[in-house]
Amino acid sequence: MLSKIRLRDVADRAGVSVTTVSNVVRGWPYISDETRLRVEQAIHDLGYVPHPMAQGLRTGRTQVIGFVVPNLANPHFAAMVSAVEDVAWEHGYSVLVFNTHEDETRETDCVRRMINGWGDGLLIAQTAQFLETSQLLRDYPLPVVAIDRVPATYDGAYCRVDNIAIARMAMMHLYELGHRRIAHLSGAQNALTAMTRLEGYRRCVEELKLDYEYTSFSASLWTPDEGYRAMKELLESEPHPTAVFASNDSLAIGAAHAIREVGLRIPEDMSLIGVDDLDVSRYLYPPLTSVQQPVAEMAQVGIDLLLRLIIGETPEQIHISLSPTLVVRRTTGPCAAG
Repeated sequence: MLSKIRLRDVADRAGVSVTTVSNVVRGWPYISDETRLRVEQAIHDLGYVPHPMAQGLRTGRTQVIGFVVPNLANPHFAAMVSAVEDVAWEHGYSVLVFNTHEDETRETDCVRRMINGWGDGLLIAQTAQFLETSQLLRDYPLPVVAIDRVPATYDGAYCRVDNIAIARMAMMHLYELGHRRIAHLSGAQNALTAMTRLEGYRRCVEELKLDYEYTSFSASLWTPDEGYRAMKELLESEPHPTAVFASNDSLAIGAAHAIREVGLRIPEDMSLIGVDDLDVSRYLYPPLTSVQQPVAEMAQVGIDLLLRLIIGETPEQIHISLSPTLVVRRTTGPCAAG
């Protein structure tokens, strides 16, 4: 049987308001440690057990947030979902994950379901610069934070990594090693991050006055198979690049296989750099140089923004760009070619 102890009983015992007790029970982060400890001690002493259905009816909240992601098969988004779930759980929230499989129609349907009351707020990493999804997010008063992939048409709260900075970091690392023929293996042409990293690559080609520019697009997925196919295509061109900037680690893993398959050595004959710093990348042979994205920090900042919006606050800063980090391993080295 559920406890008959009421919130009012806990509030009286702790010497705080009923609202404060309710906020502690729901896991709101914006309560002093001293107050939280008093309430938790009162809950323990009285044996109070909150009734989840009653909580929902009283507050009008579900304690659920939605998270729309483009592709859970992509290790980057799998890691992001895990990080978001951990942070949300600490604040008393469950996460309802929608996997759109990079399908724009499916993405719109997922957003409509959240708008229709499936949760208290929404995190979304959009598939592409898709106007219908952005319009839905503007037209309905659901608290929303865009995370990782942020369309130019979206003007709400967001937390992302600076993808131009990612491309510049990768390109400058290769340039400083003496490389001048640097190719780019891009992600899917409709993906926001792929388009922005491609823009960053092209800016660097222009700014560094490189007379070599080669880009190969993946068909629709950011997978080792696509990296292998794109690299095979690239190796048919002349002259060969001396270095390759792949738009993510999965593409780089496939590219590495294609490079070795034709008898070239990494990094002696061709340097290779990826993005994401996946766990598996450090165990490749040779271990992959990569630009690391702060996935855990992005999850923390994104959830914090969303919780503030859910409770009606207006955060001082709603547009947040995080910085990437270069992780140098053994797939990049000095250019030996003329």
